[in-house]
Amino acid sequence: MKRVKIGDMVESDYGKGRVLAETSQWIIHDNSANNSDAEFAILKSDDYYQVVKEFELQTS
Repeated sequence: MKRVKIGDMVESDYGKGRVLAETSQWIIHDNSANNSDAEFAILKSDDYYQVVKEFELQTS
């Protein structure tokens, strides 16, 4: 997977939003693209995620 940094936009199985924190094993991101206050911790080795551009976050 592509290396992420704080502020990147990501999409995971849990939601879409900005990376708030990142370690060697975990990514914590919000769900701001879905107008939610939720935050998710995803395990890099087990959970699906991808870095996306903001315009790719449009939902239909």
